[in-house]
Amino acid sequence: MYVNGKPATAADLAPLALYNYGCFTSMVVTTVGVRGLSLHLERLRHDSAALFGTEVDTDTVRALVKQALHTCPTASPIVVRVTLFQRDLDMGHPTSTAAPDVLVTFRPAPSEPPPPLRVTVSAYERDEPSVKNVGLLGQLQRRRAAQTHGFDDVLFRDPSGHISEGATWNIAFVRDKDIVLPEADVLPGTAVRLLVSTLPDHGFTVRTAPVTTDELVTFDAAFATNAVIGVRPVATIDETNLSPTPEVAETLRTCWSAVPFEAL
Repeated sequence: MYVNGKPATAADLAPLALYNYGCFTSMVVTTVGVRGLSLHLERLRHDSAALFGTEVDTDTVRALVKQALHTCPTASPIVVRVTLFQRDLDMGHPTSTAAPDVLVTFRPAPSEPPPPLRVTVSAYERDEPSVKNVGLLGQLQRRRAAQTHGFDDVLFRDPSGHISEGATWNIAFVRDKDIVLPEADVLPGTAVRLLVSTLPDHGFTVRTAPVTTDELVTFDAAFATNAVIGVRPVATIDETNLSPTPEVAETLRTCWSAVPFEAL
């Protein structure tokens, strides 16, 4: 765990823990690079401007990540999280436009593909959906509630009654060769943006449209996406069975595998 290239101290992390004001991105780093690295850096640049009034230097971010990886005891691939925050944040007057501090942490990447998800729908909309912010209370609270009722995770329904996104992932629906992305205020995930570039090469069309819970039964399958899991089938949404056929599941994995790596 490093802040601005140095081992993090309790004093470094206190503002982040106490105020929970910041943004982050998580990516899988392999020996050949990162899928969607430019999108992760673009996200940090956008979210830094939104939260701190200044764009983070992404060349500095790359250098700090590479520096931290030299000390990582975990074999590749690993999940690297880059968090931007301000150590001098004043909760009473959070107006500083100083360049954000950069926290780099890492953990092992999943070694096996996770099983299909069983999710339940819950009414919720995240604060500032377009920013991948560190305020995860609402998402984790609803994930916890879903798991205590026997589900794996939660899928959100926005105030207009439309399906939006999962707790930490985007969702897409499949009908024949048509991929439907929910039209809602959601975090524009890096994984789904990368998949959109490869799905047409495998015969799929991709579009965005409102999706209601009543429409779920009209789809053949659904899948979750994020940068860590890539593509994960959704088996059920409450009582609706949406498990993809083995052929569709394999094609979606192939689409994800076709996304090129970018050198860190």
